[in-house]
Amino acid sequence: MPEGPSILFLKNKLQRYKGKTVSKASGYGDMEKSGLENKKLLDIDTFGKNFLFIFKDFFVTVHLGLFGRMLVNKRKKVNASFALHFGEDEINFYVAKSKLFAGKPADHFNFKTDIMKPEFDADFVLNELLTNHAEQMIGDVLMDQNLFAGVGNIIRVESLYHAKIHPDSIVKEIPEKKLIFLLRMVVDYAEEFLNLMKTDSVKESALVYGKKTCPKDKKELLIAEMGKVKRKTYVCEKCQKLYK
Repeated sequence: MPEGPSILFLKNKLQRYKGKTVSKASGYGDMEKSGLENKKLLDIDTFGKNFLFIFKDFFVTVHLGLFGRMLVNKRKKVNASFALHFGEDEINFYVAKSKLFAGKPADHFNFKTDIMKPEFDADFVLNELLTNHAEQMIGDVLMDQNLFAGVGNIIRVESLYHAKIHPDSIVKEIPEKKLIFLLRMVVDYAEEFLNLMKTDSVKESALVYGKKTCPKDKKELLIAEMGKVKRKTYVCEKCQKLYK
């Protein structure tokens, strides 16, 4: 599944369409698309794992699913779920969900929670963690897009390893300094993830995600679907402390 950095990486490839007028919007998705035709695309942005196509009085989000894909001026044999046409050019999304919102993105989304935004507010997120998620496992909370917009399983696994925290640790039992360090690791690794996208080496460069042994002590990793999110998780039980 795409994560925040990969969506931002793809978004950066679309900047040439800013300021252009949509000649047609198509796709088999349920969203009403006729209102997009002949409208100028003012900006292209992201929030978490969503593309944001911004027009004067509304915007459209596009979310890629597990097998979602974006193609520019190319098509697959199957129909696109959503597509924007600019004369001879087109952006096609496959296995994607699109949704139209009135107003501006800031009216609907809290950019303080987006790990790829300069507006990301670690103090705000820390307070939310301790106030509203204290009883949950940190490995589950990291996948909550209302609090960590853009975090996917790779960022979750790698950040917890860097912070030396076991994903089954209960939030309220983790020392506050450790939580602050984890938040910094989430943001730092997301930036590293974005840079690795340029060479398509995210998985190859990961320390534990997709690996069998810990790079530090060579201990065999615990590999299992963990937490309520039931996502494949890689843990070094020696390096990552369990706070319970």
